[in-house]
Amino acid sequence: MNSTRNIPKELKRRILVEAGHRCAIPTCRSFDVDVHHIIPFSKAKNHEYGNLIALCPNCHRRAQKGEIDRKSLETYKDNLRYVIDKYSSFEIDLLMWLARRPQEALVIPAHTELLFWRIKEEGLVQHIESPNAVSVSFSGIDTPLKMTPDLVIITDKGKRFVDSFCRQKIGYEREDSS
Repeated sequence: MNSTRNIPKELKRRILVEAGHRCAIPTCRSFDVDVHHIIPFSKAKNHEYGNLIALCPNCHRRAQKGEIDRKSLETYKDNLRYVIDKYSSFEIDLLMWLARRPQEALVIPAHTELLFWRIKEEGLVQHIESPNAVSVSFSGIDTPLKMTPDLVIITDKGKRFVDSFCRQKIGYEREDSS
């Protein structure tokens, strides 16, 4: 029985849209695509978004033979999320850095909030402004410019996001799943 026939229509659409209706392998990008289970359906026994990827018939066959290993497929899947998700690669990198150091705060220059405002608005990080801010006034600018650095910390929601994004638990190295 072909397990891809039973993938719910909306889930299949989401996988195809994620990859732009092309093979997820960046050097291939063929238009003729199948939906492939990264962990074989015979083991996973379900159709989950994180375990599905769009592959052309050639790359699909190579993956089934083991010529494209599971860890590589997971990397290709993760890379697709960089392209389509609403956060910039800087914001993802910031979350990853903070997740690996959950007890640390990152010191950031004043007025750099624009670089991570989306993850702040989503509650993935907390921006802590310096309580003893030093400001400098310039002629021709009505508002004094803050010169004191601020802090950014990851929230529990941010940790959960990184957990799901990386398929790993925070604080643990990614296991080789090949």
